[in-house]
Amino acid sequence: MPSYRTHVSVNLFLGLPLGVAALKYTVQSTPMDIGSFAAAFIYGTLFLHPDLDLARNIRLLSLKGLLTLPFRPYSYLFRHRGISHIPVVGTLTRLLWLLGFFYLMAYCLDWAFPHLMDWNHPYLWFAIGGIALADLFHVMLDQVKS
Repeated sequence: MPSYRTHVSVNLFLGLPLGVAALKYTVQSTPMDIGSFAAAFIYGTLFLHPDLDLARNIRLLSLKGLLTLPFRPYSYLFRHRGISHIPVVGTLTRLLWLLGFFYLMAYCLDWAFPHLMDWNHPYLWFAIGGIALADLFHVMLDQVKS
């Protein structure tokens, strides 16, 4: 199984340029669309990757440990290389988990989301595509190395 550094290196130096080039030459997109895709791809590579089902093994009192705090319960519910390593389904489970976590926090703090539907949807779809492509490269690298 490739290490975290191997996944990051392959994703950032191979996957990101290929994904940005594919967007530039296949889809009519603005620089902001490509920027949201690239930012989400990097975030998906560094923090929202399929190996979050191992978040319970990361030392909590570290920067990475604090950033994986929302996924500690997730790592107890999902086994490693299970549903989180299925390209589209795994991406959606982690995104829905994160959305549910923040909604629960907002609900507990009595905040409201009055303008939830005012989001700029094209940017949101490009960002989801960036996270999904980062996951796809992660899973493909796992398959090549195993």
